[in-house]
Amino acid sequence: MSTQVDILNSEGQASGSVELPEDLFAIEVSEYALYRAVVAYEANQRQGTASVKTRSEIARTSKKHHRQKGTGMARRGSMRSPLVRGGGVAFGPQPRSYYEKLPKSLKRLALRSALTVKGSGDQIKVIEDFDFAEPSTKSFRKILDACGLNDQKLLFITAENAPILVKSSRNLPKVNIAHLGSLGTYDLLRADIVLFTHQAFDKFVETHRQEG
Repeated sequence: MSTQVDILNSEGQASGSVELPEDLFAIEVSEYALYRAVVAYEANQRQGTASVKTRSEIARTSKKHHRQKGTGMARRGSMRSPLVRGGGVAFGPQPRSYYEKLPKSLKRLALRSALTVKGSGDQIKVIEDFDFAEPSTKSFRKILDACGLNDQKLLFITAENAPILVKSSRNLPKVNIAHLGSLGTYDLLRADIVLFTHQAFDKFVETHRQEG
């Protein structure tokens, strides 16, 4: 049975309702897909710029430090050796890409699993579309207060990129704004409440139903 969610207005009052489709918000949760999606996201945030100098890159003479035999010391071919303080590093990190690409079907499964987790916990909300003529943190906070959402870690999802809303929420540390094109599993999982605008919700349902 599908779940009904109230559509809130800017005063926090219910002005209607929408249905959470079972094929998007009530599937069998795949913990494996969630795990893969989170690991891939965190790997893709890595810069991959860690680097050390090998013995060939150290600015030192390559002349042999002392003769091979007769000194009682270990053999040392060069002051660039990893055995010497200030010498090169053996098997140290080099710049590399940690990028991990997931199959589309796995990404889709992870996203729907995350939505199911939030839906089952009554953490999906929908609000009427709104915008401001200019950035206003005070106005944005007032709407969240009216909806009882100001003290929770919030993911606010818009249909399109909304720069004015982004600027309005910039000083609210618990608010993260994403549009449908940038929505990911990681953002969904770390939020206490997922708040869709009405337009974003309708567009999301339509798009993902077409994907199957």
